[in-house]
Amino acid sequence: MARAPVIRKGVPKGDKRQRTRRTLVAAAAEIIAEKGFDRTSIEAVCTRAGLSRGSFYGNFKSREDLFLAVMDSQWMPIEADFKLGAPLRTQMRLLGEAVAAQIKTRCANAAGAAAFQLYIVTHAHMRERMTERNAETYRMMAAGFQKIAPPGSLPMPADRFARVIDALITGLVFTCFQTPDLISDEDIIAAFEALAGGEPAASPWPMNRPLTRG
Repeated sequence: MARAPVIRKGVPKGDKRQRTRRTLVAAAAEIIAEKGFDRTSIEAVCTRAGLSRGSFYGNFKSREDLFLAVMDSQWMPIEADFKLGAPLRTQMRLLGEAVAAQIKTRCANAAGAAAFQLYIVTHAHMRERMTERNAETYRMMAAGFQKIAPPGSLPMPADRFARVIDALITGLVFTCFQTPDLISDEDIIAAFEALAGGEPAASPWPMNRPLTRG
């Protein structure tokens, strides 16, 4: 889950540098959705944005830095309205509901997100950068789960739970992008509730029916 960019304190939202950065990010996002990352050049981004290469390098060190900014702008962390003190199953349902809602709003960015994933898996240096970013994200998630989960309720160590949750979210998001009609909101919610221990399965046998003859 990408982290949101941090705006420097004391810098007005209308600051020229920030406006230029947002213009470049928006232009890059459009081209990436059309052509993918590999075919998105700095020149094309500058032309689409109506800015110079100098403006680009005044805001980004490299094309990869721009790509990460695009994902940060379009792939914000999914946040749930957790309830302190609630059972883990309730917390997981709240997270599942948040994921289901966010998937709908992110469908417009599906092509760009898929292009970004392809770029990462085909470029080793980007995998290294994402590993560093995700490691920090997992540390933050683990700390958060330890705060909201009742003591002893997590089904595994918090750091592993964070990695599993992130992988589950990513898998559900892309599956819904591919086949949205096959995955319902309740399917998504059930996946998260299962991590807290699913409801007992209904017995296939009537309660008054003996399992053996005798």
